[in-house]
Amino acid sequence: MSNRHVKVIQKSDPSTQPEPVKRNSMSTFSEEEIRIRAYQIYEFRNRTDNHADDDWSQAETELMELVGGK
Repeated sequence: MSNRHVKVIQKSDPSTQPEPVKRNSMSTFSEEEIRIRAYQIYEFRNRTDNHADDDWSQAETELMELVGGK
């Protein structure tokens, strides 16, 4: 007869787990987060042109898409 060992993995209680951060509207993004992304977009264009409003709008859109918004 062989000795078989069974390893039991106990799952943690889901009620004790921290809830993931859920963002479902632009109001959940700080102005700083949007500003940083807008600046990254500007830098990606090699700092050409002056489309600050467009960059800001694109940053808001991209952040919303990251959390599943449209």
